[in-house]
Amino acid sequence: MNERPEAMSEDDVTRAVVEAVQAALPGSDISVVPDAGGFVVRVVSEHFDSLPEADRHARFQEQVPPRVASQVHTWELLTESEAPWYGDLTTTTTPPPAWSTALDRVEDGEVTSAQITFASDLDQDLNSAPVVTFYSLKGGVGRSTALAAVARRLATEHGLRVLCIDMDLEAPGLDTLFGIPEETQSDIGVVTALLAYEFGENPSVLDHVVPIDDSGRLFCMPAGRIDGTYAARLRSLEPEIWYRERVNALHRLIDDARDSTLRPDVVLIDSRTGVSPVAAPLLFDVSDMAVVCFHPHSQARNGTELLTGALLSSTTRRQALIPLTPEPRFVVSPMPPGQSAPRLADRAKSWIDKWLQPFNEARHSAPALTAEEITHVVPYNAEVSFSDTVTSDSVRLAPYARIADWILQIVPEPALQRSLQSQTSESKATALAQLSFSTGTAEELDSEQFLQDYVVTRQVSETADPSTPLILGRKGTGKTALFRWLAAGKLPEWSPVAVTTPSFRERPDWSFGPENYDAIDQHLATSGQDWGTFWQVLIALAVHRTEGATGDTAAPHPAMQNLEPGDFAATRSILDVLRDPMGALRCVDWLRKVDAVGKKQLLLLFDGLDTAFGNTPIQRRRRSQAIAGLLAKQADLAPKFSRIRLKIFVRQDIWSGLRFENKSHFYGLSRRLQWEDQREYFKVVLKRAVHAAAFRDILRTADKSLVETDVAFWTPAQVDMAWSSLVGERMRGERTAFTSNWVWNRLADGNGDHSPRSLLQLFAAALEWEREEEKRSAYDRSVLRPRSLALSLERVSEPALSALLDEEFQELRAVADALKEYGRTPIGEDVLRDALDETPEDLIALAREAGLITLNETDDEARSFRVPDLYRWALGVTRRGPM
Repeated sequence: MNERPEAMSEDDVTRAVVEAVQAALPGSDISVVPDAGGFVVRVVSEHFDSLPEADRHARFQEQVPPRVASQVHTWELLTESEAPWYGDLTTTTTPPPAWSTALDRVEDGEVTSAQITFASDLDQDLNSAPVVTFYSLKGGVGRSTALAAVARRLATEHGLRVLCIDMDLEAPGLDTLFGIPEETQSDIGVVTALLAYEFGENPSVLDHVVPIDDSGRLFCMPAGRIDGTYAARLRSLEPEIWYRERVNALHRLIDDARDSTLRPDVVLIDSRTGVSPVAAPLLFDVSDMAVVCFHPHSQARNGTELLTGALLSSTTRRQALIPLTPEPRFVVSPMPPGQSAPRLADRAKSWIDKWLQPFNEARHSAPALTAEEITHVVPYNAEVSFSDTVTSDSVRLAPYARIADWILQIVPEPALQRSLQSQTSESKATALAQLSFSTGTAEELDSEQFLQDYVVTRQVSETADPSTPLILGRKGTGKTALFRWLAAGKLPEWSPVAVTTPSFRERPDWSFGPENYDAIDQHLATSGQDWGTFWQVLIALAVHRTEGATGDTAAPHPAMQNLEPGDFAATRSILDVLRDPMGALRCVDWLRKVDAVGKKQLLLLFDGLDTAFGNTPIQRRRRSQAIAGLLAKQADLAPKFSRIRLKIFVRQDIWSGLRFENKSHFYGLSRRLQWEDQREYFKVVLKRAVHAAAFRDILRTADKSLVETDVAFWTPAQVDMAWSSLVGERMRGERTAFTSNWVWNRLADGNGDHSPRSLLQLFAAALEWEREEEKRSAYDRSVLRPRSLALSLERVSEPALSALLDEEFQELRAVADALKEYGRTPIGEDVLRDALDETPEDLIALAREAGLITLNETDDEARSFRVPDLYRWALGVTRRGPM
């Protein structure tokens, strides 16, 4: 067997070639350029004037030593008149994108030290339609189907103009997937167009494009009709010379498509599988994003790892302020149904995380690459697999939505948004200076403006109605803000009486804390009285102290007359009333008189019950008994009064655990404060934004009605327009394409509940970041750039977790510590149980109820739990579970 000649250095090859050629053809102009797989040698000599090409090689090649000749893969032997047609070979400063070059960089361990920047990292849009290549090392993984489905979704769901190019030239089929009739194809297509460019012609790219439907948004450039001439035309293509010609045929094809009247928003390319000559320039040169499809079989592991390294070591041809790297995305397909699916998905993601790890240092200030962010699993669907075409059926397209979202992140937005067309750097700077987002602290809750902005947005008519006695909600969903609003007397014709209040505000003397309730509980335990009796006495005291004496009765009971200030005197007076066998009855009788002869309608408010009793197990049991007694007493008193109403604010999880007679009485008489509509949620922050005059001016440019209508009454379209003006429409480099979805998903707890407080905190942090960033880099598409949200989420996570553990569920600290120790999500139920010393079942159930964790939805028998993004940063948890 012949041994492979030893490789020579570039200098040695150049010197040997020049010496050999000059000896054979004195006076020749010689160029030696390194290229993929070896060297290209161009010899320009008058000796070739009368010689055909075959004879030119014979004149001197036999004089070139075999060791040197083995390093040269292309000889260009030209006359002086022919040379201008071939361009200047010496201007080639880098080898053309080829598999050998790209893979050699990876195998040699040449991990790039330059910064890796993707198109999705940029604040500004790309200057032309992005190119996205769908690629797979092996066939049968649904690559072409994924492209067709994504193309249809981008066109139908998002209204983009999409051009699909079939570059799987050896086995074309994209036209079939789109249902393009064969008779319409003739000799049009990619192969014919590329050949025309190679021969120096200027074909019209539109002659090779076929509309897929009547929408005017979806087009396909097929490879060409498979007939007797197709194979011959395909053999005539020479991808290896594209990068040595004056005109690069591949570049011209894409550029002409972009510049044509078609004006696509995005170009999707279906690449040939394997290590084909055409796939290399598609992946390593022209693509802004490469969607790599593979099945997590061991056969695909090594090859896909090398491909990932080659992509991340490449630089695209796109002209930008900084070099851009092709952005890898992974589609694991097809994922079989059944119990093996989660295991295979985890296997694929663990591989990808390993492949990405060496490159994350080159990301610098940009977010690190993680498999969870850039991987999508497509489940097996027999109907799709055996279908001849990919239609616009929304159900069948749904599994490909995330891939479409990836692509949307790098698609340029249409011109400037109407709301910002006249915006200048001066107007934005003014808006940044004027904007302010209250974050829901105790002081802000007391401010008139905050209550107006925050509560009125929440459709008060549903929850503030006096005929609705029970308001349920989690911490931060607006329960206490609504209480503040009602306590400030904002409900017309109703006078508020704050019976119990949250602990962070100065409480009235009769709004008790743990020690007071402990004293009451001891009396009830020995007297045989119940908590309902206590509440009717406390209500009478609160009404008396708030509204004053009524009629001939100075106080509900003598023990309540002329009380000294302080909660001690209030507690003692209530105990004195309870010790009187007729005391509680006297209080109810007094309340009836107030209801009958009073001129006011009284709204009795109860809030702060979740923390007022303390957090020990005994205190929590006491709290349940007391709240159950209060609700039972409300059901008993309500029919007796016409001018007095009770409104009780209870945390959702506490209500769920209560057991008392006639609990069904509250069916239909309760409302849950839960933000179920994105746009209503966003009105909270938009209410604050419109206080800035400069921002109102921006909105006025977009739509005059935005500043003439109260935010609470904005239509969905108006909310969307104002939202985009404030923070832009699309995210960059994130799992979700749109800023609205990103904020909605990232600020949700494990139960899908949303806190306006977290929303305001996010925008307050983003505003602070934007003010500094604008000094370094101007941005004119929105007041806050979308990236400001992603970089501010961490500052929201810590206070959100603190509020959950310090103000609501102190008993969940053990669960939080276990999650921090494990450091990954999802976490297996068995792992979490082992980490909890006491009552793991109860703590896990409470953690799920509180939204700290949520069940990971898989078909695996072994359950696992996911930590929502809202708490993930504060817990220091990454998005990868056990491997």
